[in-house]
Amino acid sequence: MLQKTGRGAKVWLAGLLAVLLVATGCSAAPTAQQAEQTGQAGQSAQAPADELTFQDSAGTTITLKLPVERVIVLNRNTAEAIKLLGAEQYVLATGDTTVKNNPYLGFDGKPDVGETKQINLEQVISLKPQVVFAYTNRPDKTLEEKLEPAGIKVVRINNYLPEQMDEELKLLGKIFDKSDKADEFLAWKHSIEKLLADRVAGIKEEDKKQVLALSAGFLHTNGGYRVFPSQSIEGKPGVGEGYATILAGGKDAADLQWDPAEASTTIMVDEEYVLKRNPEVITLHGTWLGGYNVQDRKPFEDALRHIMSTTSVSRLKAGQTKDIYFFYTNFVGSDKRYIGNLQLAKYLYPDKFQDIEPEQYAKEYFEKWLGVPYQGIWHYSFKDVQ
Repeated sequence: MLQKTGRGAKVWLAGLLAVLLVATGCSAAPTAQQAEQTGQAGQSAQAPADELTFQDSAGTTITLKLPVERVIVLNRNTAEAIKLLGAEQYVLATGDTTVKNNPYLGFDGKPDVGETKQINLEQVISLKPQVVFAYTNRPDKTLEEKLEPAGIKVVRINNYLPEQMDEELKLLGKIFDKSDKADEFLAWKHSIEKLLADRVAGIKEEDKKQVLALSAGFLHTNGGYRVFPSQSIEGKPGVGEGYATILAGGKDAADLQWDPAEASTTIMVDEEYVLKRNPEVITLHGTWLGGYNVQDRKPFEDALRHIMSTTSVSRLKAGQTKDIYFFYTNFVGSDKRYIGNLQLAKYLYPDKFQDIEPEQYAKEYFEKWLGVPYQGIWHYSFKDVQ
């Protein structure tokens, strides 16, 4: 009996040892699938969660330490995008006439470090930002040369060129941890763009209006023509003011191409060129008329009379029919272009857009997305001015 008990114990111990060896073997030699999963998890765990690496719109690879909570914005379009995302509390200072031309953003109590050609770099450095946002084509590389040795990253994004705006807003969403807000806004924006695209899709080529997009200030002050091309080099979309013609279902009366490397967004042409192109419609763009704090329409009427009496516009088809429309820069050439484009389409083809009120979208943009009252004059038709 004792022998049986001893053999049973030995058998039991041997079985236990076998189980332990099997368990140890599984632990020491994982399957290929387990090894792969462990390796992936290890890579993920090793990737720094407090850094963001990306390429900006100038093609520069940048790595930012997160969170980003101290920035200076030398680009008023980016300043508006930051406000839209609800990250305005991180802005230390602005430049590029942000306070003058975008007064509704609420940055008037913060330092102004100057226009893009005259940035006060000493003031920028003294404010100790983590990031300075600038346009891709201005200021020049002196910005990087002076700021990067001080540990300040320069991120160049535009937030106004049609083919870049969506990705740049998504990038800002990542930088400020506001990706959900960026996606929500873009869904709203895309719904307006789709509405416009669907309405103009059926317009026959021969029925499309020929439109020339011009600088309002240069025409009024100098009597000359600076054109916003609808196309850039290599056939890509041009600047917003010009490309709006295409999105609104029109044809560009000019045959010019814009080089994004140039600081200017317009190309100067002579009177003979404009008379030869003879557009059916003229759109005028600028910031010297209209804006958030403007209520009086008389300056618009005075401007038309001056242009008609001092330039060759009166000899053009557009001048004879008064198919001349003014747009504040932000509403066609910049961050609110999808709303301005809808308004331009309604000016060009009123019958097709009779049931659409672009002003309602403008009101929603200001009040829902920016959180400020909607007001001002952002576009104006000269068609009925006597």
